[in-house]
Amino acid sequence: MDKKIKSAEAVEPNDKVEGFASWLKDKQSAHGSLKDAAITIIGNLVRANGIDVLAVSGRLKDIDSAIEKVRRKEYTDPQSQMTDVVGIRVIVYFEGDVKRVSDIIRRSFNVDEANSSNTDERMLPNQVGYRSVHFVCDLGDDRVKLPEFEALSGLKFEFQIRTVLQHAWAELAHDNNYKFSGSLPRPLERHLFLLAGLLETADQGFNDLSAKIDDYKIAVSDESAKGELDIAVDSLSLETFLTQWAKDEGYTFREVDREAIPARLIKELEEFGIETLAQLKDIIPHDFVKFMSQYSAPSTMLTVVRMWMIIHDSDRIASKVHHRWTVEKPLKGFLNNYFPEERVAQIVKTIRDSQDLTIPKPKL
Repeated sequence: MDKKIKSAEAVEPNDKVEGFASWLKDKQSAHGSLKDAAITIIGNLVRANGIDVLAVSGRLKDIDSAIEKVRRKEYTDPQSQMTDVVGIRVIVYFEGDVKRVSDIIRRSFNVDEANSSNTDERMLPNQVGYRSVHFVCDLGDDRVKLPEFEALSGLKFEFQIRTVLQHAWAELAHDNNYKFSGSLPRPLERHLFLLAGLLETADQGFNDLSAKIDDYKIAVSDESAKGELDIAVDSLSLETFLTQWAKDEGYTFREVDREAIPARLIKELEEFGIETLAQLKDIIPHDFVKFMSQYSAPSTMLTVVRMWMIIHDSDRIASKVHHRWTVEKPLKGFLNNYFPEERVAQIVKTIRDSQDLTIPKPKL
C-alpha cells in the first residue's frame, strides 16, 4: 500500500505539468485574445487620461517557458499560480505617470493584490537596481459578461509598468543581457550598481523637472486668465497661451508631432519684435477664427502665429525675420479678408522672395 502511494506521489507532478501544458494549448487562442483586449483597453484608458506613453506592448509566454517556470517554482496548481502567461508592458516617461497608470489599472480591472508587487516598496534604502510595478489582473466581472469577452472569464494576465529609464536598466542588466547577469566580480558589480543609482537619480530628476514644467504652465495659464500677460515668450508660455486662446475662441488646432512650438518660431517672433505674450495678443487680427474657418482646414499653432505676423506687418517679416516658408494656396483666400487681392499677391511674393535659403524648408 505504501509503495502504491509513493508511486502516485512520484508521478503526480508530471501529471500536473502535462495537464497544464494541455490546458495552455487549449487556451492558446483565448490567451491571444486576452492579450489583444488588454492592450487595447489600457491603451485607450491612458490616452483618455492624457498620459503620454512610449509603448504599450504584450507577449504570450510560450509553452516551454511556462513549463520550465512551473517546474522551477514547484507549482502545485499551475493553472491558478501561473499568472503571467499573458504579459502587458506599459512604458511611461516619468515616475509620476507610473502611479497614474497604476491608479487607472486598479479602477479599471480586477486586481489580485496578493500576487501584485512594487519592487520600490520591497527595496531597502541602500538598494538600487531593477524597479518595476506588477499587477496581476483579470478583465473584471462586468467585462466578461460582454459576448466578446465571455471566453476570457477567469484568465489572468500581468501588467508591468516602467519608466523609460527603468526599462533601459531592465533590458541592460536584468531581463535579456547575459553580459550583466549572474555573479560579477565585486569591483564590476559595484560599478554596475553605481550606474543603476545614476539612472534612478536621473529618473527622479526628470520627474521633478516634468512637475516644474507643469507648474510653470499652470502659472502662465492663471496669469493669462487674469489678463496679466507681461510674460516672456518661450515654447511653454506660447503653447499655454495659444491653448487658452483657442479654447476661448472655439478654435481647434490641427495636431502635429510632439514639438508643438519649435524653437524656430520663438526666434521668428523675437526677430519680429514680439518678446511678451501681451505683445503677441496685441497683433491678433479681428475676426481671425471666423475667417480662418471659412478658408482653411484647422491649422497648426505654428501657422496661426505666422498668419498673425503676416496680417500685422508682412513687410517686417520680409526685412527682419529669417524664414524659409511660403503662404500656401488655401491661406491666400483667407488673406483676402484683410487685404485687396493685389496686395495679397504682393505679400505672397515678398515672403517667398525673402526666404533664407540656408534654413531647412518647412511648410507653413
